[in-house]
Amino acid sequence: MTQRILSYRRGDDGRYILLVDNLNFSSDEMQLLDNGYELSADISVHDPYKITSKQRKKIFALVNDIESHTGQPREYLRAMFADYLRVMNGYTEKISLSDCSKQIAGELIEIIIEWVFLHHIPLNYRTSDLMREDNRFIYLATVNRQCVICGKTADLAHREAVGSGRDRNKINHIGMRVLALCRKHHTEQHQIGVDSFDVKYHLKNSWIVVDEKLNGMLRGG
Repeated sequence: MTQRILSYRRGDDGRYILLVDNLNFSSDEMQLLDNGYELSADISVHDPYKITSKQRKKIFALVNDIESHTGQPREYLRAMFADYLRVMNGYTEKISLSDCSKQIAGELIEIIIEWVFLHHIPLNYRTSDLMREDNRFIYLATVNRQCVICGKTADLAHREAVGSGRDRNKINHIGMRVLALCRKHHTEQHQIGVDSFDVKYHLKNSWIVVDEKLNGMLRGG
């Protein structure tokens, strides 16, 4: 769990006293504190504008899946995507996953996602789970009929019921909310209800509002 600095005040000696949330202590450490002893601790402050650990995990997971499918070494792939982004966007400095900006990391993730769908790279279940809150991933998975949960071939599921007996190839779906779900997860959605399904798979804000491109697909275009 990430620790957070909630407030601070400056002490008489010029140093700062911090109120920190989400720290874990053992019973022995708590006993020392209760008896008036001080504990030594190392605290580092994360730069809010730098790449996050979650972004780094997404990049590593996507690249690992590409390596598993293509045999290309992950180190080579990471460097290839980073160099492509640098040239494409005109960045002058080499992109490093240790200290690049959050914006650049987001752009790199989008490039890798596009490449994954372009080359039909199968994703590990854990990778799909990690990417489930990424809007670009959800959209491309839906466009490419790839289940957003497990990565298998999918149908387009509707959050709002279309209605039995209606020809889905002739309905104007613009404005409806859809996701790509494989037969197993589509069936589960109907069995447990869409709200419970959203909670179980963290999809509350992930459903795609149908635009012109998706509407053409749904109507056989």
